[in-house]
Amino acid sequence: MDEILFKLLEQTPVIIALGVGIYALWKDKKETKKENLLERKHFSKTIKETNDKHAAELKTLNEYIRGRDMETLESLEELTSAIVEIKNAIEN
Repeated sequence: MDEILFKLLEQTPVIIALGVGIYALWKDKKETKKENLLERKHFSKTIKETNDKHAAELKTLNEYIRGRDMETLESLEELTSAIVEIKNAIEN
């Protein structure tokens, strides 16, 4: 029985050292997790701002394209009426 007790006492410093090491790793992991959460929040905010900016740019671009399409349609309508008038003038 005494041998078992001495063997356990010999290993106690090792167990304490391993426990302290595990605690340090656990604490470091906990801090790293907090940092990662803050970083994710920051990047999600940055991504949201970028998406909003791109959406605004796309809206402006779409308005420009719609305006150009309307101008093109008006030009085609004027061209069509001019061709019809020329055709009528040739027939008369």
